[in-house]
Amino acid sequence: MRIDRFLKLSFFVIILTLIARPVKGQIFQNEDRPSKPKDVFASPLFLYNTFYFISSQDSTTYDLDVYLAFANDILQFVKGRQADFTGGYDLFVTIFDKKGSLIAEKSARKKITVDSFEATNDRHLRNRLKLSFELIPGEYKLVLNLTDLDTQKNLRREKELHIKSFGFNRLAVSEMLFVDYLVRDSLNQITEIFPNLDRNFADPNSFFWAFFKIHPMNSGDSLKISCTITDALDQAIVRDEQKIFTTNNVLPYLFDLSKHIKAPGRYSIIAQIKQNDHEAKTQAKFSVSWSNFAFSKLNVSSAIEALKDFIPDKEYKIADEMSDSAKQSWFQQFWNDRDPTPKTAENELQEEFYRRIDFTNNHFMINALDKEGWKTDRGNIYIKYGPPTDVERHIDEMNIPPYEIWYYHHIERRFIFEDKSGIGDFKLVRVE
Repeated sequence: MRIDRFLKLSFFVIILTLIARPVKGQIFQNEDRPSKPKDVFASPLFLYNTFYFISSQDSTTYDLDVYLAFANDILQFVKGRQADFTGGYDLFVTIFDKKGSLIAEKSARKKITVDSFEATNDRHLRNRLKLSFELIPGEYKLVLNLTDLDTQKNLRREKELHIKSFGFNRLAVSEMLFVDYLVRDSLNQITEIFPNLDRNFADPNSFFWAFFKIHPMNSGDSLKISCTITDALDQAIVRDEQKIFTTNNVLPYLFDLSKHIKAPGRYSIIAQIKQNDHEAKTQAKFSVSWSNFAFSKLNVSSAIEALKDFIPDKEYKIADEMSDSAKQSWFQQFWNDRDPTPKTAENELQEEFYRRIDFTNNHFMINALDKEGWKTDRGNIYIKYGPPTDVERHIDEMNIPPYEIWYYHHIERRFIFEDKSGIGDFKLVRVE
């Protein structure tokens, strides 16, 4: 979203006003600010994602897995005679081709009984489902409908699917799926996985993995699997290589991320598979946000890009076209010129700016779109104005798309964001 010259200038005026009364540990100094801004932007109560690969049964088709997870809190529960509470849902997942013709449909119905009122308001994603489809490569639309059995209200999500052909009789590797929890059998074989649907790991004490499937060129030949993890500065922090033999048509592969990731941040993982003279690659981004710790520093090009909407276009264009060394000098001088207390070691304006960058990356990052939090519409407004005075959230309600209203009492404005995609990409639709 572009910002006019007045708002670009007012951004620094606003931040200077906010840091004029510094209080240790606070992001935003305003008597109307929320006492716990982190809690305002809690995790969603409903998530879903898809994963596909060449079928292990038929090499001409693809298996599409649809994963869902949601909390009891989005359902209506009714008190029973035994002092328990019962709710339930109908789930319909339909797939249409690009002409709008129905290709496949699956459904699930379940009643949920809990023994306390508190459990009806549980906001953890305890209800997990997986529905599988068999498709040929092509363009599809997935429509997901979750209906509350008591109220008959409906939660609807849509997603465009691009089932790409990996090519048959060749080495291929699937897209990446991130995993929170898995079940193994007595032979240590994986029997069930519980994916992390928003690619963000928030528990520092948990295990977490990257999961993908390999389709070997020739079963019986060795495979060389190389996994590289890079940080937000595109620096490699992990390089791992394994050589394995396989006799299977499809080989599931699990890479232990928790073994290597020791700090919160934004990461990328690249898996390269080689077999003889053939090579295949898959990659994805994920984030680790433990206790709202600061993310890794941005590289200088990204740091300048984060300023794009807050400085004159001409100045940004000049900086953007500089060499890396010149960018570094320009960036340092930019903040030196705006240091409200130049005689001290701290630059309060720069520190406040990056506190807000960190907050947006912790709360508004959209890993499914590989979009940094500060690049989103919500991130843009948060960086400019800081935490809102109040937030009205309607993120997982039946019959309406997710939306949020941010109130800023001190500037007498409110910003309305809507997530039409249902994957957390809230767009600014109105300013009042």
